[in-house]
Amino acid sequence: MPRIRTIKPSFFRSEDVAALPFRARLTWIGLWTHADDAGRVKDNARLIKGDIWPLDDVSLADIEQDLETLAAHGRIVRYHVGGRRYLEIVGWHDHQSIQKPTPSKIPPVSEGTPLPVPDPPERGLGSVSDPDGRAPVALPEKPASYPHSAGSEPPVALPAASPTTTAGKGKEGKGREGSARTRASTRADPGNSEQRPPDRCVDHEDDPAPPPCGVCARAREAAQRWDADTAARAAARRAENQRARAADRDRAIAACRLCDERGYVGTRLCHHDPDATGRAARGMQRVRAALAERHDTTDPDTTTARRDHP
Repeated sequence: MPRIRTIKPSFFRSEDVAALPFRARLTWIGLWTHADDAGRVKDNARLIKGDIWPLDDVSLADIEQDLETLAAHGRIVRYHVGGRRYLEIVGWHDHQSIQKPTPSKIPPVSEGTPLPVPDPPERGLGSVSDPDGRAPVALPEKPASYPHSAGSEPPVALPAASPTTTAGKGKEGKGREGSARTRASTRADPGNSEQRPPDRCVDHEDDPAPPPCGVCARAREAAQRWDADTAARAAARRAENQRARAADRDRAIAACRLCDERGYVGTRLCHHDPDATGRAARGMQRVRAALAERHDTTDPDTTTARRDHP
C-alpha cells in the first residue's frame, strides 16, 4: 500500500541526482512511496507501473530501463531470493525517518543474490528518450536562447559526466561516484582490519549533509557489518569467560568436602579452603596480641608503674 514519505530540499540540488534522467528520478521517488518501511519492494515492472505510472504512457520497457539506470547509479539494489526478485532502496534510513516501522515481509539483500549491475548509460544534451522507451533520439543543435513552449517536446535529460570530467575533477554522475569508488577500493579490507572502516566515501567524509550516494551506502553497510562482527566477537569472548568461570566453580565444589552441591555451607558461600577457619583463628590471635602489646606501651598507668618498679 502507498505510504507518505519525505523528500529533502537537498535532493533537487544534488549533482548525483541531476545525473539521472527525469523519468528515472520520478520512478525513484515513486518507489519510496510504495516500498515497505525497510525500503524494499517486489522487483516487478508490471506492479511498479501500476503503482507509480498508472495514467501515463510509460511502457514496461521504460520501467525496466529506469530500474536499470537506478541500479547502475547505486540508487537501488536488485536481487533474488528463492526464485523471486526484489529490490531495496540504498540509504533508505538516511532519508526516511519512520517512527513505528512495520517489520518487512521481504527478505533483505544479505539473504539473497544481487543481480548484475549495468554500467550507467551515457546521456547528453543532444538526446532524449523516445516516448515508446526505445533508443535515444538525437535532437538538432539549437542555441541556448531557442524558445520552447511548455509541453511541446519531451524533457531533455541532463548530461552525464564527460570523459574529461571523469578523469579530472569528477564532479558529476559517474565521474564523481566512479572516482569515489576507485579511491574507496584502495582502503583496507574492513573484514581484515581491527579499525572500524569509514561509513562514508572519500568524497563525502567531511560533508555535513551529504547527498544520496551509492558508494556511501556501501561504506555504511561495510561499517555496519564490521560493528556486528565486532559485537559478536565480544559476546563470544564474554560467553567463553563465563563458561570458564562456571567450570572452575564446578570443579572447586566437586573437590571441596565442606560445602553442598550448590557451593554453600549452611547459609554461607563456601570458600573451598579447609584450613580457612584455622587460619582465621590464628590470624585473630595475632591481631589480639598486637593490640594488647600496643595497649601496654601506650597506657600511662602501666608506664608509671614500670618506672617505679624496675
